[in-house]
Amino acid sequence: MELSTALRLDKSSLETSCVERAAQQPAIRIGIVGCGSRGLTVLERLCALAAQSERRVEISVFDPRRPGPGLHSVEQPSYLMLNTVASQISMFPDQVALGGYTGRQGPDFYQWCLRFKSAERLVRPNEFLPRSWLGEYLAWTYEEIIRALPEQVRVTHHANTVDNVEHTDLGGFVLSAADDQHHVDWLLITVGHADMPPTVDKRAGATNSMNAYPQPHALDGISSTDHVGVEGLGLTAMDVVAGLTVGRGGHFVEGPEGLRYQPSGQEPQVYMYSRSGLPYRTRPDIVPHRTGSSPLIFTLTAVADLRVQNPDGLDFETQVLPLLKAEMVAEYFGMIAKLQGESSLRVKSEIAMAFLLGEIEPKSRTLAERFSVPLLDESVFTPQQFRAPVDNYPMWVRSFIQGDLNESTVGLDDSPIKAAVEVWRSCREQLRRVVDNRGLTPKSHEVFFNVYAPLVNRMVAGPQKERHQELLALADAGVLHWVHGSKVMLDAERGEVSITTEEGREIPLTAVVYAHVSDSRTASAQPKIIQQLRESGVIHNLGERGEGVHVDSHGRAQPNLWITGPIVEGATYYNHYVPSSGSYSRAFVDADRIAREMLGMTVTV
Repeated sequence: MELSTALRLDKSSLETSCVERAAQQPAIRIGIVGCGSRGLTVLERLCALAAQSERRVEISVFDPRRPGPGLHSVEQPSYLMLNTVASQISMFPDQVALGGYTGRQGPDFYQWCLRFKSAERLVRPNEFLPRSWLGEYLAWTYEEIIRALPEQVRVTHHANTVDNVEHTDLGGFVLSAADDQHHVDWLLITVGHADMPPTVDKRAGATNSMNAYPQPHALDGISSTDHVGVEGLGLTAMDVVAGLTVGRGGHFVEGPEGLRYQPSGQEPQVYMYSRSGLPYRTRPDIVPHRTGSSPLIFTLTAVADLRVQNPDGLDFETQVLPLLKAEMVAEYFGMIAKLQGESSLRVKSEIAMAFLLGEIEPKSRTLAERFSVPLLDESVFTPQQFRAPVDNYPMWVRSFIQGDLNESTVGLDDSPIKAAVEVWRSCREQLRRVVDNRGLTPKSHEVFFNVYAPLVNRMVAGPQKERHQELLALADAGVLHWVHGSKVMLDAERGEVSITTEEGREIPLTAVVYAHVSDSRTASAQPKIIQQLRESGVIHNLGERGEGVHVDSHGRAQPNLWITGPIVEGATYYNHYVPSSGSYSRAFVDADRIAREMLGMTVTV
């Protein structure tokens, strides 16, 4: 399986005159620092579009690892799973993904797995597959792009870390890597998450602080006699729990009474907790190749109108959240109408009209009475409405997980609550256009990222339902315990972390694994190369704490420097994902715009 011969950038398809003209002009020199999935999207666009260029293009890729996989290492254990289904991942953008531009044909992740992985196991389009497989797919994509290079393009991989960047008087950059210097005209930095080193405390009795990755080696120091805290309840926490259980030789068995865990005897005692104490909702079952309906209320046009009317910034809670809430209410009652044999579209249209008339609340009550159902739970859009109880917390967590699992098993097309919370995901582009380019007032910006962004993650960026089924089985086996955050105590003098059980017993923790993604919005949490650029004056930040948009000394964007991926979270919204085709994809559209600017082509906004 290779790139479509119809769209491959074959040397024979290039006009000789174009190649000759390219040789007569200075090359466009481009540097890409970091080549995981995000860097790979820009590389793909550069190589595809360069076939139309009349200049030579020299691309230097700097990544100490194999280009393509990034954090999706091909060496990681198979029990670490993706939380996006196979058919929703693609590194080859179609016309829809690019917003109308012509893309490049190639297999999506599911199609690639059918070719290269079906001998290992049955592969379904709506299945969550091992992350190491995605790493292999990304590496294969890089190799295919290189194999199909236009004649005037040269790509060189430097297996080194860039440790210094200088901005020249002529506007270019000099990159230092492994005692060599490389001059480039255009620079893309996409180095993923910052690596947060664990805190080492050598005091006797101090609790060890550990990172979750890379697995399985990050957890090697933990023994079966240890009591281990896992700080976090999201995706990273699921990885840590898997590494401490199935990664230690235990396994799950489906029996007459449901899923059961059979320990290997090498597992430690695991205590899970978080600051909020709120579990994540799991990803629901999805019909293969499902396409959702278009929003009626929280539309791109509605967002554009708000931005025009409020040039100094929006207040998320008073101006944006009401549209989101109304869209959720429409999805909720639209699904209920469908399940009761009525027209979903008609009910959703009634709600949209009620919203325009300012009558959404009475309309919701009328529909709840008409269909004999409760109103949409406000906790799905108002974080203040949801608190984890301190008393009987483990029982409450179990009850929440079981109830959510029931909804996930019903599936996205038959669960009203899942249909409602999915609005957070399906309207992600609207949220980006609300937040990006300083779309919110400074105060509302902080509220959004501190309160609502975590809510979105808990609602629609949670683990597969199978992971929570496994948590219940681990709790039944006595391996895993849920602890309310207020029952976790730090003895600062001794450096010891301990927990208090429901029975009142205090247990010192041997180790704590920090199972949450670092916040890249603060200067101290950003990767070294970003800190170095800021210290040297190449870039500046707009926020008081070093967060915000990276700009030059005049407050403008650097015209030939791009920084993308998770490290710009806060300046833009939601950068933690891999691309997909079949629908508009911000990752591909951004990559296309970057590539066109680098190559001197026309860019539309």
